[in-house]
Amino acid sequence: MPAGFVGTYLMALVVIALLLFGLYTLVRALGRGRVIAGADRRLVSVIESTFVAQNTTLHVVKIGEKFYAVGGGSGHLSLLCEVPAEEVTPWLESQRKLFAAQTQSLSGFMKYLRRPPQ
Repeated sequence: MPAGFVGTYLMALVVIALLLFGLYTLVRALGRGRVIAGADRRLVSVIESTFVAQNTTLHVVKIGEKFYAVGGGSGHLSLLCEVPAEEVTPWLESQRKLFAAQTQSLSGFMKYLRRPPQ
């Protein structure tokens, strides 16, 4: 087996891995932005979630104008505490700005791709 073939094969695998990682990152960013952008339009929305342990998660939930920390596990949900809005609101605003910047850069890139060759 020639060395050039192996090098080309490995380069193709690297390119495919980078493409998959890029698509994964893009989908996560767009999904997060949709959740952040939709938080104001819904009565109940999950603002942030993180895994604490296997089968155990911690959620920050917005209900009306209040925020709550909720723990979830195998088939149960528990209210942990109310989170002050002044702790969550600045984070939400920074996430909205970040999402707007990502959306603008993505739309600029798409316009660049659609531009006819000169």
